[in-house]
Amino acid sequence: MPEVRFLGAIRKAAGKSSFGIDAGTVEQLLEALRQVMSPAFREFLFEGERLRQEVEILVNDRNITGLDGFKTALAPFDQVTLLLKKT
Repeated sequence: MPEVRFLGAIRKAAGKSSFGIDAGTVEQLLEALRQVMSPAFREFLFEGERLRQEVEILVNDRNITGLDGFKTALAPFDQVTLLLKKT
């Protein structure tokens, strides 16, 4: 199962630095996070149904915008990192 790592302010909102979650795509991973994380975390990460624009997602240190976006496939040993974009 992929490992999700939280960095910076997202780590603080999550209350943990990482954990494993069962998901086949980034989109499924985000939906799973929506189900298992606290309401405060969900409000921090999402605006309604959409991911906040300032949240960056990396799969194995590669930004998903250079991959298949939210449809990026995840393998059991992938690392997914969530962080806030630098402005």
